[in-house]
Amino acid sequence: MHEISTIQQKLAALLGQVLWDGFEVAGILCLRIGEKRLITNRKQQEVEIGRYSLHISGVWRFWQHQQLIIADGDWAQPDPAGVEPSALHRFLHTFWPQSLFIRSIQLNSIGDVQLHLSQGYCLELLISSTNNEYWRLIDNDTDEHFIVEAHDDDDSTENS
Repeated sequence: MHEISTIQQKLAALLGQVLWDGFEVAGILCLRIGEKRLITNRKQQEVEIGRYSLHISGVWRFWQHQQLIIADGDWAQPDPAGVEPSALHRFLHTFWPQSLFIRSIQLNSIGDVQLHLSQGYCLELLISSTNNEYWRLIDNDTDEHFIVEAHDDDDSTENS
């Protein structure tokens, strides 16, 4: 895993940025953060992205006021009313289109991350295995991918 100071340095770019959208793709939580912009994707469709993308493939949870709101284990929980496709979708749309700002970031000595957000929310990214990719931070301006995984080294930043 990267040194804690390297992770802190990369995540510092998110301070004060708005977390404005999120969705799930193949079990990965994808968050859009920062200034919005339109791009043309590989399918030649115009889509809105943020300056940064945070893709979380490891264990995560949102909590507020010491109460768990939603976590990665809630992916498959259907909406009892049958209206929304998932618990994640329901949660995300409780505050979007309002914005959540990243107010502060904390890391512990093993690499767990807490992103403290406005409205009292916290997003935690937890290290839960010794051989997985946990999350990646993508700078959509430079296409730099900063990947945090169990057995990476300081040279594992890749450009895709």
